[in-house]
Amino acid sequence: MQGKPSVARDLAASLLVVMALALPFMPFPGDGAARMKVHFRSQASDKPQLLSTQTSRSVCRVMAAALSYDNPETGAFTRVKCLD
Repeated sequence: MQGKPSVARDLAASLLVVMALALPFMPFPGDGAARMKVHFRSQASDKPQLLSTQTSRSVCRVMAAALSYDNPETGAFTRVKCLD
């Protein structure tokens, strides 16, 4: 019966990880709307593309931190701006 405490600890740890990952995407009081603008170019396209959407400020900040990158070798990039 050594397996039961291990399963309970694993379930508790996985629940904690899921809650921590979901936290930035949960609505908070006072967290207003923001316009998220994504400017990107892939390796296959000739010219940059622009995408715009409405979301909460916290989600926009998380996406800006997670998605922004530049690849100087291929010219591909992604830039995310949050406009209040």
